[in-house]
Amino acid sequence: MLAESFFTIDGKSKNENGEIVIDITMNPNHEIYQGHFPNMPICPGVCNIQTIRECAEMEIGKKLTINSISQCRFSALIVPTENEKLRLTMNLSNEKDNEWNVVCKISSIDEEISFVEYKGSYISE
Repeated sequence: MLAESFFTIDGKSKNENGEIVIDITMNPNHEIYQGHFPNMPICPGVCNIQTIRECAEMEIGKKLTINSISQCRFSALIVPTENEKLRLTMNLSNEKDNEWNVVCKISSIDEEISFVEYKGSYISE
């Protein structure tokens, strides 16, 4: 789990489109940045995907396993010393009993910079 060590959740709400909005703070001192990369920390793509998964799990209250990823576009680097506050804007839909579709965007807190655009499906346990 990355929550509470790699990132913390500052707040959660719904916007006018019914999307879940989760504001998070990245931990620029997390040990992962010692290797990725010293003196120029960059959030690994796999950690972005894991952050999305953990936020979706918190929202639905179930553990999720990736079923498929149909889109994952990394359009800007997340540098935690420069982009400590981030916003996840997420749509969740339950297609079948245990299948969930997630559409998520990770952006700067002011939503001026888009870092990740993601679409995937998950199986809940």
